[in-house]
Amino acid sequence: MEENPLLTLPRPIIEALFKCADYEAIRAKKKILKLENKLKQLGQKLRFQKIKGNRGGVISAVDGSMSPRSSSRIGCDFGIYTAGYMVFEGRDLKDEKYYAGSLSWNEGRLSFKTLLRLLMAYAERKAALETYWSHNPDFIILDGPFFYFRGFCRYVKAVRIGIGRIKTGLDLIKRTRDMTLLLMKTKKAVCVIRRSVIRAIDGWILYNYGEDYCFRTRDKHILTTLMPPNSIWDYSDLFGDEHNPLLYATFYRFYRKWRQAGESAENLSRRKEELMEQSIRDWEKKFKKDLNLELSELPRLKRYYIRYSSSAPPFEVEVVEGTDVEAFAEHFVDFHNPTTGLPLPMDLIDSAVRLPRGATTAFTEEIEARLVRDPDIKNKTAISDYFTYLNPQKREFV
Repeated sequence: MEENPLLTLPRPIIEALFKCADYEAIRAKKKILKLENKLKQLGQKLRFQKIKGNRGGVISAVDGSMSPRSSSRIGCDFGIYTAGYMVFEGRDLKDEKYYAGSLSWNEGRLSFKTLLRLLMAYAERKAALETYWSHNPDFIILDGPFFYFRGFCRYVKAVRIGIGRIKTGLDLIKRTRDMTLLLMKTKKAVCVIRRSVIRAIDGWILYNYGEDYCFRTRDKHILTTLMPPNSIWDYSDLFGDEHNPLLYATFYRFYRKWRQAGESAENLSRRKEELMEQSIRDWEKKFKKDLNLELSELPRLKRYYIRYSSSAPPFEVEVVEGTDVEAFAEHFVDFHNPTTGLPLPMDLIDSAVRLPRGATTAFTEEIEARLVRDPDIKNKTAISDYFTYLNPQKREFV
């Protein structure tokens, strides 16, 4: 067993942190017991649909990976990304294909991360459409929501990229957006959201009943407690079809923002319609500014939770309305990972494309080595200066 890393710290710090652990354990105990009592009431209202069948077929799983941080050198930042797909017929691997690319940048960290994420999403969408056209699968599993790449796109539209046919940031945004819309039209794409953090249930409770009735926790936590194995839960079961769960989650975020700034619960309750309108405008503005896309151009989206095992949490999925989520769920009754609770093809493609720790640093050092061997560069000190670590006190390993 590995030694507790806390024990390597100075003794006064160890003792202080252990006291903090006692305090936090007491706080967590109170929260857990209070939440448990409140959840019993909600559990009586929710209807969980049993996954009845167990079907086979052709499934495609698509995923990508990118540098968690750039390799930061004095002259430039470097990042890499991967993408790929696996096609399964029943439990047998029928086909697989992989892509990889890189980005060098020295114009700011925010634009670098936004562009790298966009390039990865572009490769993922390209892989997904390729598997759709070549294999016509029953379903295509995508990692994350349809438009997970949207954030901060407005700030890179005029950036000159020059990678293949992609000339500008706007060109990259439009290509990735349009391929995503094309996948949505197939009604075969199912987005699996592994790290869901939204609080749409609390947003709905807040809007309809007030702050005192909220659970103050993530939807995934609530449903991990309440969902039985081999079941599906539809957000519409609680919300009806009036609003997308993301709008209630946004409403909750705006409410908490004003509440933490000092607004009273009574005043915010009177302003709830205004806050809901603000939530709708916020989504409309973000899609228009980041993706040049009107919300009216999007097909209607729905979200569900699926659970296979009591020993693993449920997972959230996003689909276009009309997608047969029940049929999707039936494909993985005996073809899921019991440890993660996810469809096994999802875990397999994730493992195949995931960048190992240190991969970005190794890639950057490979670039430097090639330049050192290049006879056209006489001044090797210039290469050393360009590739010197931005933080010389600590060897980088990303």
